[in-house]
Amino acid sequence: MAGVTSADTECPVCHDDFTNPKLLPCNHLACRDCVLSWLQKEGGQGGCPLCRAPILSSTQQGQGQLATKVDSLPTDFGTPALVESHNVLTGSHICAMCENNVTATSYCFACSIKLCKACTSHHQKLPGTRDHTLEQLNKLTAKRLAANHQATCNNHSNRPAELYCSAHQELICMLCATTNHRSCPDVKAITDVAREKRTELTQQSQRLKEIAAGLAKQMKVAKDKFKGMHKKADDVFDDIDQCCEK
Repeated sequence: MAGVTSADTECPVCHDDFTNPKLLPCNHLACRDCVLSWLQKEGGQGGCPLCRAPILSSTQQGQGQLATKVDSLPTDFGTPALVESHNVLTGSHICAMCENNVTATSYCFACSIKLCKACTSHHQKLPGTRDHTLEQLNKLTAKRLAANHQATCNNHSNRPAELYCSAHQELICMLCATTNHRSCPDVKAITDVAREKRTELTQQSQRLKEIAAGLAKQMKVAKDKFKGMHKKADDVFDDIDQCCEK
């Protein structure tokens, strides 16, 4: 739970856990339905609930359905994982395998369950689970849980997300791919999308480093020029002082 506050997990509009959070142009987050209700209340011209920055551009405000516009806003997939992880850690630490209320001591990332000391030992010996990664609950953080969280389908929370639809900006399962997203033009495996995004981020990072290096070089040149001008000014004043003394 270290480092995680209500600001990380609660929507600023409904004050409940984030649900399908949308990233606004000002970089604040709000639940998708909250953004839609907020815009409907303001006639489509409402600003961010936190900073009042415009949510939709002036051209967007007069075109199409509000729901479609809200759906087109980027979805933050990391925050729901953080919310769920925070709830796991703040909930009761009871072993999921024991019939009695035995205190859990570890957490299995693969199974997403808490285990007591005895069940942890069995879990690490069984052929089907011995390769699973477990961690002591007293060392576990919400952010580490979120980082290892298995993504689930936006429409079927009991199914793992295997694909990403760029048109709808949704993580989907194979069932959704063959039904609701059959006609979508750009549906890719999550691993492929992650690889592409990682490459893009690496390239952007390299470009930013090059820009920073260029700015540092220009600042050094400007600083050297300023020093040269300062020295010339000092020399001029010295000459003036010498003339006055004569």
